[in-house]
Amino acid sequence: MTREIKMTNLGKTALALAIAASCSASITYAQGVEGKVLSLEEVLVTAEKREESLQETPISILAFSAEKLARFGVTDLGDISGLAPNVEITPFPISRSSLIVFMRGVGNNDSQSTQDPAVGVYIDGIYMARSIGLTSDVADLERIEVLRGPQGTLYGRNTTGGAINLITAKPSDEAGISQTVSRGNRGYWKSLTKLESGKIGDVAAKLTFMRSAHDGWVKNAGPGRNFGEEDKTAGRFALRWDVNDAVSVDYAYDFSEIDGPQHFYQPISGTSPNPAVPANSSRNGSGQWFGGVEPSETEISGHSLIISAETSLGVLKSITAYRELNEVTVQDYDAGTPGFRVNVDVDQEQISQEFQLVGDYGSDINYVAGLYYFRETGNEMESDTYGGFPLENRQIISESEAQAIYGQITWSPESLDHRLDLTLGGRYTADDRSADKSSITFVGGPQSASESWSHFNPSITLDYAWTDSVSTYGKIVSAYKSGGFNVRSTEAGFQPPFDEENIMSYELGLKSTWLDRRISFNAAAFHAEYKDMQLQQITNNATIFLTDVFNVGEAEIDGFEFDLMAVLVEGLTLQASYGYTDADFVEYIDQRPSQPTFGQDVSDGAVMPYAPEQSFTVGLDYEKSLSIGVLQASVDYSWRDERYGTAFNDDLGGFFLDDNGIVNARLALSEIDLGGVNLEVAAWGRNLDSEEYRVHSISLGTYRSAYFGEPKSYGIDLTLRF
Repeated sequence: MTREIKMTNLGKTALALAIAASCSASITYAQGVEGKVLSLEEVLVTAEKREESLQETPISILAFSAEKLARFGVTDLGDISGLAPNVEITPFPISRSSLIVFMRGVGNNDSQSTQDPAVGVYIDGIYMARSIGLTSDVADLERIEVLRGPQGTLYGRNTTGGAINLITAKPSDEAGISQTVSRGNRGYWKSLTKLESGKIGDVAAKLTFMRSAHDGWVKNAGPGRNFGEEDKTAGRFALRWDVNDAVSVDYAYDFSEIDGPQHFYQPISGTSPNPAVPANSSRNGSGQWFGGVEPSETEISGHSLIISAETSLGVLKSITAYRELNEVTVQDYDAGTPGFRVNVDVDQEQISQEFQLVGDYGSDINYVAGLYYFRETGNEMESDTYGGFPLENRQIISESEAQAIYGQITWSPESLDHRLDLTLGGRYTADDRSADKSSITFVGGPQSASESWSHFNPSITLDYAWTDSVSTYGKIVSAYKSGGFNVRSTEAGFQPPFDEENIMSYELGLKSTWLDRRISFNAAAFHAEYKDMQLQQITNNATIFLTDVFNVGEAEIDGFEFDLMAVLVEGLTLQASYGYTDADFVEYIDQRPSQPTFGQDVSDGAVMPYAPEQSFTVGLDYEKSLSIGVLQASVDYSWRDERYGTAFNDDLGGFFLDDNGIVNARLALSEIDLGGVNLEVAAWGRNLDSEEYRVHSISLGTYRSAYFGEPKSYGIDLTLRF
């Protein structure tokens, strides 16, 4: 009965959004300002390892073009938070460079070197194993693709929630220089330089360099820099060599650095440890740490080599990559008293090699096949203190290795005019992981362990084009996330390791365009069965800094999402996206020996973390040619329902995040001709109504603390293109 009531309310909300969408507006991919201004541009994606139209790809997918990324000021993955319904992206409390990513209620709310995320993040097809550094700037993004739902066949392990592709801009055949400078409130500035060599013989190169900084939004009342203040540097060098008509080689090197203190956790309820800083449910403008603020630093870099060759069997591609990261962070949760403080130092290296074959057999069959190898090593050290007294001092040295073989074949019979696509896929993965852990809480001394997992994930998709502009699809997809060892474990909880977790997803989808490509409407409804969930529990409330991970959970997740784009009148375009998730535990076994519910199913008292019931974004974009250039104006609004940051705890209120809505806007005049130099001037504002919202909250017994999101920010961008 409860679910029926929810769905009834949801239907009202969806109807209201649809009505609003038909008479409101937002940004879309409209063609030019002159000519075909009343039709949507075809959006190309590579979600299925080959370039194809978004409208012909049977995946619930959102694609953010370079133009749209610039409009939203997106330079890293964290910047798209709020732009994709049914997707939750928030920083990890110990490290603002680490992101907690959930899709459709599936994710991992921890960041560890021995526990994998549930949403895979890829840069140019290269898997990013750790969530550390995901807020690092990517100096030159061409497109971001958000693939909602399990992607076990083509993307492999650790995509039980979905996958995100960050695609960088490749070197151009034309030489050019671009320089952007930005200024804003709270001392914000940014410089972005792009240098294009153009094609010289068979080779083209591109160099991109970015620097930015801001002062943070919580003033430090003690010694040191302001909270959240940061300096960011990012660079990328890309080289493309067209060996001949059939072979091309792409090499890239990128790096990113983040320097500055962590965000400020302020008391929000309960007994504050510092009477001078009383509990406050609103955002504090200032605060301090006992003993002064300490900085945090993140450094990430990587090399990639991609070789593509056209053969008689199709396009054969080799993707080779090496990446490394180092991060040193300091976080304090007790607002000016000698309280709970965490120091973490993480080093990680990874190498990967993938071979892909993408081809066609006749006119009825196309296929993707691949081999994949991945290896990483990590060294993670953490010290936890309270009032300067050591609670924990640990080190984890880890290694993991994964190998996979995968394939997907699509049959599109000519007898049905290629309107039917039947796709079968499968992936076999073998994982090995080992870890050595030493800790002052381990009275028995250091521990060492290793374990192996393997799994086969099949998939089937049926896609039918009823007309040239309307198609529907149904799919059954499975995915799995490998097991591991818990960095923050008690001595008894380090072994045995937690096991793999699995998900089976059933999805029905619609892809459609209307009125001669003036409107596009895509929708998907899904049901997922989530088993052997890896869940953390504090087994002893006296040692809340120690958690153990158990395969104790099962859940069912139902929901749907739709994405609407429309050209309303000449120059005025619309996008409205909506997501609904009904995620419920069906089993959660209590693993706390000291509790009377030990060994019992406590799913009635548990909530799926980071799974807001409703989320949406809607906006307007206007574009018009003037005598001096092109005028662009846009406004958008995004909304998230309330959600929790953890699944089960005696004090759920300490991890509660309230609903919030954010308003952004931008006004730009572009294509201003200054005698061979192109000028663009843009004014922008984010969170224009200064919405006060918690990004993360934590419960330390009767004391609860949280840090708040950025208040209103605004600035100006100037871009010169030569």
